[in-house]
Amino acid sequence: MNSLRGYIGERSLAEEMFRLAVEACPNGMIMVDSDGEIVMANSEIEQQFGYKREELIGQRVDILVPRRLQAQHALHRASFTHRPGAGEPETRRMGAGRDLFGLRKDGTEFPVEVGLNPIRAGEHLLVLGVIVDISQRKQIERLKEEFVSTVSHELRTPLTSIAGSLGLLAGQWSGKLPESAARLLSIAHKNSQRLVRLINDILDIEKIESGRVVFNSVRVSAKSIVEQAIEDNRGFALGYGVGIQLDPASIDCELNVDPDRLCQVITNLLSNAVKFSPSSGDVIVSVRSYAAMVRIAVRDYGSGVPESFSPHIFGKFAQADGTISKDKGGTGLGLSIVKQIVLRLGGEVGFIDAAGGGTEFWVDLPIWDDSAGGEIDLLYDAAAPRILLCDDDRAVARTVRLRLGAAGFAVDFAHTVDMAMTRSAATKYAVVLVDLRLRGGDGIDLILRMREIPSHRNTPILVLSEDTEHGRGDVRSSRLNVLYWLGKPIDFSRLIQLLRVLTAPQTRERPRILHLDDDHDILSMVMHTLHPIADVISADTIESARHIIATDRIDLAILDTELRGSSGLDLLPELTDDLGHWIPVILFSALSGEMVCGDQVDVAIQMPGTTLSDLLISVSDRLTLLPAGFPLVPV
Repeated sequence: MNSLRGYIGERSLAEEMFRLAVEACPNGMIMVDSDGEIVMANSEIEQQFGYKREELIGQRVDILVPRRLQAQHALHRASFTHRPGAGEPETRRMGAGRDLFGLRKDGTEFPVEVGLNPIRAGEHLLVLGVIVDISQRKQIERLKEEFVSTVSHELRTPLTSIAGSLGLLAGQWSGKLPESAARLLSIAHKNSQRLVRLINDILDIEKIESGRVVFNSVRVSAKSIVEQAIEDNRGFALGYGVGIQLDPASIDCELNVDPDRLCQVITNLLSNAVKFSPSSGDVIVSVRSYAAMVRIAVRDYGSGVPESFSPHIFGKFAQADGTISKDKGGTGLGLSIVKQIVLRLGGEVGFIDAAGGGTEFWVDLPIWDDSAGGEIDLLYDAAAPRILLCDDDRAVARTVRLRLGAAGFAVDFAHTVDMAMTRSAATKYAVVLVDLRLRGGDGIDLILRMREIPSHRNTPILVLSEDTEHGRGDVRSSRLNVLYWLGKPIDFSRLIQLLRVLTAPQTRERPRILHLDDDHDILSMVMHTLHPIADVISADTIESARHIIATDRIDLAILDTELRGSSGLDLLPELTDDLGHWIPVILFSALSGEMVCGDQVDVAIQMPGTTLSDLLISVSDRLTLLPAGFPLVPV
């Protein structure tokens, strides 16, 4: 090594080792100065983007960004390198909650993740970007979606029919068949039922995790839900020679939950307990309360949960090893579904080793709070501005509701991150108040997720926290778009003043809608129908539509998918605003084959069988979701 240093010199050696490390990196590495010019790129960047290194050095990094994302990219780059009073930028990952794309030399795009690392070279600030091509990951995600779709549409329906037919044969003809044939028929029937359960479990957990399951919470009796679940599963338990009993000491109290989903939770716990109970044994269900919570517990007298398996029991496809577990069957998804549903209901789930043997699984849910009227505020006029308060301190939540209620605001509660996401997905709140400490995650994570909901992308969010400086200093805070950071104890005079300003009546500029169709009669009828709610700009060719996009502000586009020699879908990549955000699209066409909704296409309407009134309703619904940043003119 000493001879090598003598040959190259220590500085040259360090530079050579750095160069070799950069070249050996399997991900693209690019260095950009504070003005956005590329000063270094490795060979992987050449492979990813199709440029030679000498073609990139000295060019602005925007050359690698699709045109529709360049304005947004410039804002992110400026916020990273120029942060007055915020000190040095910190290492962070771009793209959380957003889709980022790179632009190749040949004009094609590919999905990427980008990590940013600041490097100080004397008085100059450089940014080292690590670019990962995630095309393969996206392909895997698409394959997963296609698999789930195939399972749903191509397997579940015929399997359900097969299971039903085999059940009828087994019930009516097994006594008339030879013993060997009857046994085979019984095996086929049981296996078909097991496949149906597996498919239903896979679809359930996929829908819950993707947020596509709607929870309709109402005020219900906990004991009545438990009694219903026991009766529904008594026949299943008898098949295993097991009884189900309700603990006579169980109390009755009220919950604010979706009764169907809670019944599904109890059913899954009962099924699990029954299968692992000894024959002629009992499963005991109890309802108890403590503090402001209700505990529903399901206790069995089986062999218990192996200690080595305990940390994995709520995982997907989780099943303990051993002959007993395998003999009992099951999909390994039941307890995972339980956990997902309970978290969405604002509760917690767990288990303990029961005294005397066996296991007790428990679900804790918030009791209905009569003094506060429950988590949904039903005490004030429906026209009152509705506020969402995300805070796990119920005493604070009640105080906030009382003080803001006296000032004319309706306040809904969310005590967990999952419940806050459920509420915000279902309701367009005027303002959201967030405490940084929440069950199931932190407030910053909640705000990042909430910003992904189109109707809350620009909703005013105020942070209420005992430590606002900690929140401001979080590396993620630059992406939160938080309007105000307010400390605790809450200064209600200031909070009410801010809320009155944020919810003051305002009028919008009339929305501007681009309508592309080559049928002039349809253009005329749509313009006449939508004129009361928006200004409609008509285009009968792709070229004229492109000119309108380039010269006018467009808030919504209505596209025909079948034009002479082209399709309105060709416009989708160009329908972005100045910040690179998608302009929402409604497809209005007679062609059914391409009527597919996605991230940008909100609604697809096929003209045969629909009316212009249907279009008016769809447009009105979509215009109500325009972000709060939509141009406003104060009254």
